[in-house]
Amino acid sequence: MTAEMVAGALFISCGELSGDGYASAVVRTLRSKGFSGRILGMAGGRSAAAGMEILWDSRMLHLMGIGEVLPSIPRLLRLKSEMVDTVMTSGVTTVLVVDSPDFHLPFVASLRARGWRGRVVYAVPPTVWAWRSGRVKALARDVDLCLPLFRFEHEFLEARGVPSAWRGHPLTDEFVSVAPSPPPLDARRIALLPGSRRSEIRRLLPTLHKIASRLRTEGFSPVFSVAPGLSDNLKEWMKGELLGMEIFEGEGRELLAGSAAAAGASGTVAVEAMLLDRFMVVLYKTGFLSECVWRMLAKTQKISLPNILAGREIYPELLQRHAAPENTTEALLRYLRDTEYRDAVHDGLRVAREGMGAPGSLAFWAERILSGDANARNSESLPSEETSP
Repeated sequence: MTAEMVAGALFISCGELSGDGYASAVVRTLRSKGFSGRILGMAGGRSAAAGMEILWDSRMLHLMGIGEVLPSIPRLLRLKSEMVDTVMTSGVTTVLVVDSPDFHLPFVASLRARGWRGRVVYAVPPTVWAWRSGRVKALARDVDLCLPLFRFEHEFLEARGVPSAWRGHPLTDEFVSVAPSPPPLDARRIALLPGSRRSEIRRLLPTLHKIASRLRTEGFSPVFSVAPGLSDNLKEWMKGELLGMEIFEGEGRELLAGSAAAAGASGTVAVEAMLLDRFMVVLYKTGFLSECVWRMLAKTQKISLPNILAGREIYPELLQRHAAPENTTEALLRYLRDTEYRDAVHDGLRVAREGMGAPGSLAFWAERILSGDANARNSESLPSEETSP
């Protein structure tokens, strides 16, 4: 089905900075394919720049951990109700939700409960392979098509009756012209990445500040990333906390490309580091209650996707109290000074990159989003031999 044959509006909802990146790329790709319908919903500045009509700012969902989510429930319920009403009354024929399953699964369920029978596509679906596998039932019931990031996710979903299609990770499109290469051995810059969510930043920034001081005494040049998608208030607070430290306000991947190594929050940035062939120490801190829930429900011992793709730990994962300045600095210095260990890291990163699939995934996503074919639930992950990774 071509873009010209698709009628109605497209509603997009995302709640993370990474989700805004995926959404904006989808909007640009859809427009390049000739889709001229209305695109509206909840997203951030990148999607707005791509031409999406922003009705709600995605920063409304920048929450982390049960302790932060619980007080926000009344506001989130009102938001969900407003979004459902908009979909029901705006001529929307397809809904695309990106990541943020704690909000999007109830949102989609509410749409179905209201009798909406349009098409639902879930990009970056919940990590049911890692924890809370019961969500598979909701995906099979309410979602017409999932667009996961990795082959193993696609295979997991299909094996459980969830409609899924996969070609590769969208970041492969963005990095296709960037040949991964280890940094020069004399590189001294270390990227420090405190994350994109307020609570995450507030938990990690003091630790990263101490790490920076230790790195300076070792002769390295730590540089803090202040993500461009953050609110102005949060940026100003960070700058106040980082007086005397070097900061970088561009895209995190630009900082990574010019650095010898990195340390910081788990997430998309770790995948970007992997694609650039940069070593990273992954730090994760959350509230006590959230940690208890994760330990009870998690089905995997690793949280960093490069480690999962490689089948072994190539990025040290320092969780909770282990995410301490001395541990992080020790892990960074081992990589920077131990040639044998460094070579093993880059061998692992090469293996992990092979699990990212083939370029062209954004066009693949756009085609699946535009398609109204009822058989899309059974579409193949790779439509032709030529597109296989």
